[in-house]
Amino acid sequence: MRERVGEIQASANMMANFVAEVHGFDILEQPLAQQRLQSTVYNRAASYGFRILIIDDSAKVIADSITPTGAGSRVGQTLIMGEIFEALAGNHATAIDSDRYVLNVTVSIYDARTGRTGAVLVVASVADIFEFVNDIRMTLVLSTLLTGLLSVVLVLVISHNIINPLKRILNVVQRMTTGQLSLRIPVNGKDEYAILAKAFNNMTEKLEQTEKTREEFVSNVSHEMKTPLSAIKVLSESILLQESAPEEMYREFLTDITNEVDRMTNITNDLLALVKVNQREQGLNVSRIDLNQLVEDILKRLSPLAEQNKIILLYEAEREVGFDADEIKLSLTISNIVENGIKYTPKGGTVRVIVDSDPHSAIITIQDTGIGIPEEEHDNIFNRFYRVDKTRDRETGGTGLGLAIARATVLLHDGSIRVTSKPGEGSIFVIRLPLRR
Repeated sequence: MRERVGEIQASANMMANFVAEVHGFDILEQPLAQQRLQSTVYNRAASYGFRILIIDDSAKVIADSITPTGAGSRVGQTLIMGEIFEALAGNHATAIDSDRYVLNVTVSIYDARTGRTGAVLVVASVADIFEFVNDIRMTLVLSTLLTGLLSVVLVLVISHNIINPLKRILNVVQRMTTGQLSLRIPVNGKDEYAILAKAFNNMTEKLEQTEKTREEFVSNVSHEMKTPLSAIKVLSESILLQESAPEEMYREFLTDITNEVDRMTNITNDLLALVKVNQREQGLNVSRIDLNQLVEDILKRLSPLAEQNKIILLYEAEREVGFDADEIKLSLTISNIVENGIKYTPKGGTVRVIVDSDPHSAIITIQDTGIGIPEEEHDNIFNRFYRVDKTRDRETGGTGLGLAIARATVLLHDGSIRVTSKPGEGSIFVIRLPLRR
């Protein structure tokens, strides 16, 4: 609109200069001069595409681009318009009629010869501008409506994509609370929900494994307890059925009953020890220990068992090692492994314990020349109640919990334990415990 006003003002100024310099108000009263001015206004208006009116100092129209004989001509009429009076006062004025889409621009005419002031009124249509603005307005309205609609659709789609995976996860969680631990969440894509689903599935697998381990543990405990209880019942019933049995038989049966009771006691004690070790929240009773002295005391305590089985116990100290640890739990761990070595080594064999260290860890190596462990069993020997040779274990009085207790204790100390073994060549257990925790 500003460009259109500037264009019209330039044309009006040219017309005003023409009237003031060529015609002048003093000759406009002559009929011939009026005809020439009318012709000039008509031609100029035709070339510009505007309607042009020339107004004298009394606001009377003296020329109109519409010929005097044409319909609507204002020649001879007085126009009472604010923009005309502004021009007569020497100012430019602009007015827009938004109802008719018309722009009125007036500029002042000053005749220096007569000192009179007139005005040029240009009337131009600006319907094209209003139509353009209306088109923009309509486009904006439609764009806003379309954008709003697309936003709603997009929000619904995003909400659907966000809520549906959460609903699936929630559905699985709710069903898991009823005990259905075998359920898994479908994993699609690689977004955050897929990562969450994978993590949740991993957690579910661990929960399922924990549940299976618990059930297996209860089953194993029941089985281990059932065996000595069954033996005690059979022995007791045998005694009851023998009305006049000799004293030697009573002694033999009671001795067997006592052995089974001792076996149950050992199982119970080992279970309690395993539970205490696994209860990490109880923590460790840490103190400064001399590992060399601890191992010597353990071997001295187990030497009668080694002599009974005709096993040679050897101790090697590569260097003096002292560090912070739970002495009771660590002693139980080393004792269990050394005792296993004694029990599973044929007569005349050896069990060697080596104490060493590196800049970061205390290293306890326990070697035996026993029956060995098949390679496929290495990952299972630290499980509770697991036995490689169940018959021999029962003969030696093992409960199947010693290595489980050992591993739990080592892990509680933030250490590691590994085994290397081959059948017929013996076994090597290596325990590493951090010197600084």
